[in-house]
Amino acid sequence: ALLWIVPAKVGGTYKVSQGELTLKQKYQKLSGTMRTAGKTFQLQGKVIGEDVVFKAGGKEYRGKMNSGQLELTG
Repeated sequence: ALLWIVPAKVGGTYKVSQGELTLKQKYQKLSGTMRTAGKTFQLQGKVIGEDVVFKAGGKEYRGKMNSGQLELTG
């Protein structure tokens, strides 16, 4: 048996409590930038269904797409 988990569409720019995210998506892989406290960090991550995980500035962030909005928990 095979299990296919379709990644949510998360590419775009988001304002989150941690700053501003610009995400580029290619299938389940993420890249982009996170701007926070006047600094810009490169990010790399992945999308699993509606769940988003990425690292930026030495810190790991997790979130979920909810009705077109990205909600970060980390």
